[in-house]
Amino acid sequence: MSSAAPQPDSVAFCADLVRSHDFPRYAATLFAPATERRALLALYAFNVEIVRVRDQVSQPLPGEIRLQWWTDMLSGQVHGSAEGNPVAAELLRAIRDFNLPVEPLSLLADEHQFDLYNDPMPTMAALEGYLAATSSALLGLAAQVLAPPSEAVEHLARHAGLAQGIVQVIANLPRDAAHRQLFLPQ
Repeated sequence: MSSAAPQPDSVAFCADLVRSHDFPRYAATLFAPATERRALLALYAFNVEIVRVRDQVSQPLPGEIRLQWWTDMLSGQVHGSAEGNPVAAELLRAIRDFNLPVEPLSLLADEHQFDLYNDPMPTMAALEGYLAATSSALLGLAAQVLAPPSEAVEHLARHAGLAQGIVQVIANLPRDAAHRQLFLPQ
């Protein structure tokens, strides 16, 4: 991971991306101190980038390649400089400044490969696993930015993330149905 300082424009880029595509999370960042807000915006911008892959591709393979780029970037295996991507630059800074674990971010990107296919969510356990790796992981990382890690906070983040994720699945039913995607187990 490069230690080059991200440009101030990358902060604005992340803020604009989150404000445009995930306004509730953007609004929540406004209550955080400036240093933590920057890291939260990086996490949420990363999430936006990952979630939007489904809408940016017409076939699964290009989507898998985009998601793999993020996984490679997080593991330090990206070819070229990740600093050229404002979201990647800010995310790397947040990881460094707040000692965030990379594994949950990589798993989040990997789990969103499910979004690229029109397979229904097979079981409630599969949905819970998906939400644990996505919504809960994101909430847990945000909590780690805001406060020292603790078992109680991790437990709360997991359950709050599951609840938030289920609400989002229900809210997205019309959009997902238009993509012939079903996240509710049958």
